[in-house]
Amino acid sequence: MDVMQLREFDRRIWDEELAEFVPGSVFDAHVHLWSETARGTLTGPASGLRTEVDARQLRAWSQRLFPGRRFAFLALGTPLPGMDVDLHNRWLAAEVARDGGALASLVVTPGMKPEELAAQLDTGRFLGLKPYRFFAADQRSARVRDFFPDALAEVAHHYGCAVTLHLSRIAGPADPDNLADLRDLTRRYPGVQWVLAHCARGFNARHLEVALPALKDLPGIWYDTSAVTELYSHYLLFAREDRRRLLFGSDNVAAGSVHGTYATYGHAWLFYPGAEVLEHCDATPTLVVYEQLRQQRRAADIAGLTRADIEDLFWNNAQRLRARVRAHPPLRTDTT
Repeated sequence: MDVMQLREFDRRIWDEELAEFVPGSVFDAHVHLWSETARGTLTGPASGLRTEVDARQLRAWSQRLFPGRRFAFLALGTPLPGMDVDLHNRWLAAEVARDGGALASLVVTPGMKPEELAAQLDTGRFLGLKPYRFFAADQRSARVRDFFPDALAEVAHHYGCAVTLHLSRIAGPADPDNLADLRDLTRRYPGVQWVLAHCARGFNARHLEVALPALKDLPGIWYDTSAVTELYSHYLLFAREDRRRLLFGSDNVAAGSVHGTYATYGHAWLFYPGAEVLEHCDATPTLVVYEQLRQQRRAADIAGLTRADIEDLFWNNAQRLRARVRAHPPLRTDTT
């Protein structure tokens, strides 16, 4: 799939539907950087999550996506089995250090030793951690501890980290084992701020609808909104969660900057690139991140969000998150 291609139709969507919605300051809490120098034993050309992009390229692209905005971002390590994790994390730290307006979360694997993780956190270069289900023996049905064991959660608690979780299992956040794990983890490790990616993997609103009554009462839980293009998922968070726990995320560039959307049916969802030609209407697709923002704008309207709520979503809530983790230097949002 082609990424980072801004078309005339995309600009029209921005101008007509999004420019008045997106505030002047944007903190993107879910982006990925990747360099093939850390490919390790991976084979084949760069594709999917392996889209090569450094901090400079990401910032330039974001300035095109969100014209006239000042922004910062949280760069998550790109988690791929077989990669050179140590090299990737060192490269990631160097990239965000050069940018000045970025923070980073390093890739962690279940086999990583606690002292190894502590040594990386001692450098002061990382806000948080990025475990991922790909590193579990059973990627489809892994529980949280299968890819983020207690030994690493204890280190995260001690250092006060943000941990971005992409939940596994078929029902995602609605899975009883996932909910049990989150209840236990938030109780055992109160020093951790748990960022549940993709609206707690709420691509299909039914899963979030089932999970939210339990999630909203757990301490230390946050949500990033990246890549979710279902209106009702965003409405549920706006209407039934604490809006101060919501973080804008784009999943740029690998997922957010492709043309298409995530379609839902039943209890499922899948990526849909759009039809080539439709007789009855314009078949041109726009970027996933723009589709996401369109649904967030509509959900905000239905839920009655104020302008202050929207500014919280895009900037202030991320500053609240940073205040709950260990101290970091101020972000420079005007870096070019």
